[in-house]
Amino acid sequence: MFTLKPFQETAISQLKEKFLTLWKLGDHNINLTFKSPTGSGKTIMMAQFLRDIVSDPRFSHADVGFVWITNSDSLAMQSKEKLFAYYGGASENPIIDMNNLRDGVIPRNGIFFINWQKLVSKAKDNRKLRTEGESNTTFDEYLNNTHNVKREVILIIDEEHIASSTILASDLINNVIKPRIIIGVSATPQNTGFATVEVNREVVISAGLIKEKIIFQTEEDLESRDYKGVDQDEILVSLAFNKRNEIISLYKELNIEINPLVLIQLPNDDKADKTTSGSTKQDFIINSLKEKGVFDHEIAIWLSEDKVNLEDITNNTSPVSFLLFKQAAATGWDCPRASVLVMFREIKNPTFAIQTVGRILRMPLGTHFAKPELNLGYLYTNYKRNEVLTGYAKTPGGNRPAIFPSHRKSEITPIDLESVFMSRSDYNDLGDSFQNTFKEIANEYFDIKEKDNTSTISKKLLQKNLDTNPSVTNGLIVGVEIDDYDNFKEELLSEGSSHDQEISQNDLEKLYNLYCFSLISKQIDENKKFAPERSWGKLKTALNVWFMESLSISRQNAYRVIVNDFIKTSSILSPIIGKALEKYRPIRELEVNKKSERAKRIETIQIPRDTLFFTDQYEEMKVKKSAMSPFYIEKEYKGEDNEKDFIKFLEEHKNVLWWYKNGDSGSEYFSISYYNKDENREKLFYPDWIIQTKNNILIIDTKKGTTAEINDTKYKAEALQEWLKGKKGFTGGIAVQDGPNGWKINSNKTYSYSQSFHGWDSLSERL
Repeated sequence: MFTLKPFQETAISQLKEKFLTLWKLGDHNINLTFKSPTGSGKTIMMAQFLRDIVSDPRFSHADVGFVWITNSDSLAMQSKEKLFAYYGGASENPIIDMNNLRDGVIPRNGIFFINWQKLVSKAKDNRKLRTEGESNTTFDEYLNNTHNVKREVILIIDEEHIASSTILASDLINNVIKPRIIIGVSATPQNTGFATVEVNREVVISAGLIKEKIIFQTEEDLESRDYKGVDQDEILVSLAFNKRNEIISLYKELNIEINPLVLIQLPNDDKADKTTSGSTKQDFIINSLKEKGVFDHEIAIWLSEDKVNLEDITNNTSPVSFLLFKQAAATGWDCPRASVLVMFREIKNPTFAIQTVGRILRMPLGTHFAKPELNLGYLYTNYKRNEVLTGYAKTPGGNRPAIFPSHRKSEITPIDLESVFMSRSDYNDLGDSFQNTFKEIANEYFDIKEKDNTSTISKKLLQKNLDTNPSVTNGLIVGVEIDDYDNFKEELLSEGSSHDQEISQNDLEKLYNLYCFSLISKQIDENKKFAPERSWGKLKTALNVWFMESLSISRQNAYRVIVNDFIKTSSILSPIIGKALEKYRPIRELEVNKKSERAKRIETIQIPRDTLFFTDQYEEMKVKKSAMSPFYIEKEYKGEDNEKDFIKFLEEHKNVLWWYKNGDSGSEYFSISYYNKDENREKLFYPDWIIQTKNNILIIDTKKGTTAEINDTKYKAEALQEWLKGKKGFTGGIAVQDGPNGWKINSNKTYSYSQSFHGWDSLSERL
């Protein structure tokens, strides 16, 4: 069972909007780029997009087929199997491949999977696909037949970054596939489309689908530790082995049945030589693992000439604990239980393979765990730090490697803090309870009482000019091709015609669906805005239930009453719907918040952390009292000067024993929950500083200028005071610099800020 995350729903919605906009242009070979990070569920999002687009009220009249190309047979079959599993074996979109060429034509809404290399390869067996045919039908004929039945083709290029620009310009695409729209899907697209939909990596992390960061141990780290006299290859294997054991223990503490997998990438130039006494790195690793007590059935091998124990390896409880490979698992392969990666540096061509790191990005259950260490990926390599960074520099926008370690000073005793973990599933959609709200608003507008019978209700609707028994010849429009989805009502009125012949129920329902979608999507007031894709059906249900119950009429007759009203320029129902949407907003927010409360959990974490890792977007800052050594600070960010001033203040204060800079996201950092009344939702607050003095521990968040005045700061400040209540030895609050008068702190139960700092204390004296 797949449940889409809110960001995925948003991305699918954006894809549909961009797609429909491009479709209306009427041209061919128009490029639409879908850029989404590794592990974000690109294939699943595309699966839902394809399902949604063919049933979208704005597009359901279109006759289309889809060609999904990949760069290998395995990727084509993997994508096909993912869609098949997602659709549960049944869908509006038939899933097909080369075995279906005998059918002669891509079926309407069908998705045809094919390996691009097979289409362009000059190998004899592959050439048959283009020239001799399978079951008397070639690929070229298959597409030609599809076009001949007036079926448009949409081309999907999976892992588009692998596809060169020559593919997009090839005769095969231009003269055979002839796509109306080309959708390029990739985490790192090479070709920018006519339009682009991009998923931000941070939203994927916060949704829990991928790990918060990947921790790198490079050759420099290996040399800095006390590994004298130990073979470097043995160090890497041992580090991975030990880390896997730590992860197993953490899973057991949470009662989660997952067998973490260690991926070991062998160098392409792995050959026996004199330095290894005639053995390869593969031989060495297998022997090393066996010496550590690992059995044969726990080791899998995935090489072109050697495949062992690969069956069911992607299952969370698979007995395989180590996988040795070269390139096979570099792109597209999906095994979320993989948490540790070992990459051996190639001697002749030391080029860091970024794509391989993506194999340990995914979270096994699609959610972050209460143990922060389980939300990280671990990479051990003898690549040099600059080689890793150079590799990432070739991929603009890719997630930066956490490559600079900072360790808690040995003399510092960590403290335990209760930290909040919270996942929010807010789709901004109408819920089932909208029926009650609509009923309340509609009854109020038409002055309907509980005692009113059907006849009385009908008269009250007529008094408000709502026709309860419309004639099929009175404004019901048929026979219109809708080209402009944004102005479909105008098209209906200008192009359509009234008929004495009764409109079909199918056409009536299509029109009804389109109106419901349009009414939701065109709301201007923020309090009335809901996601139309997930909400138009709930609006339709609310209308149906109210009319069928109030007037005791059939569903078909309810459709007629509703659509007849929608078509009119002075619709009676439209403003009622708008008022109901507005009234429903706080009701829905309350429902979502209750659901969020159930997803919230409090865990105890140690601060300062034992080790933190930072990307090259951070630089070392020379300080003395930081709990972490070395101390890294972001190179450029808003509020940098204010925080550096605060660090200077802490460094100079005699009572400060140590200070710790908290992060602003992620389960490894300390956070508390607070309620933002303006946004009507619960959020997480990460205070900037934890400070140990001779007398107590302070938790402080620094502000400057207008940030000290805003409501969000007030909500955070008061939530912090609530958290501190009853915690002996702890104090804290919001700190602001008062020019030459030094830093001031507000620790009041009710927060307020003024330039006079009325009610604020001297932070220096508090320390």
